[in-house]
Amino acid sequence: MNELHKKVQVIILHRTNNNINTLLLQTKKDRGEYWQNVTGSVDGDESWEDAASRELEEETGLKGEVHLIDMVFKFHDRWDRDVEERVYYAEVDDTRVTISEEEHQSFRWCNSDDLSEKDFGHANNFQAFKEALRCIKE
Repeated sequence: MNELHKKVQVIILHRTNNNINTLLLQTKKDRGEYWQNVTGSVDGDESWEDAASRELEEETGLKGEVHLIDMVFKFHDRWDRDVEERVYYAEVDDTRVTISEEEHQSFRWCNSDDLSEKDFGHANNFQAFKEALRCIKE
């Protein structure tokens, strides 16, 4: 049996007037050039929450408090690993993004009302985005 690979997904949200904007990152060509939320692995004995905070900053240059969403994805990845991915969201004030060029080639802030499943490379990214919106609107 494969050892479980732990991952986090972070949905980044920013409020402007009456809108909520969402940050999407475009993966590099060798990874399919699709749009996604922040994702990354949990390192060693790192906590899930610490991994979410670290990935937020590493992939975007943004800082913010991460909040756990009651949503977990389990899947088998392209490297033949069993993966458990926990989902967080962060509401940020700063919109000045510095992407990690090792992983992404572009980014965009999108009005959350305009996003649909086709805007995301994976259905679970869209599902997580919808749940993050529900959480901050409560």
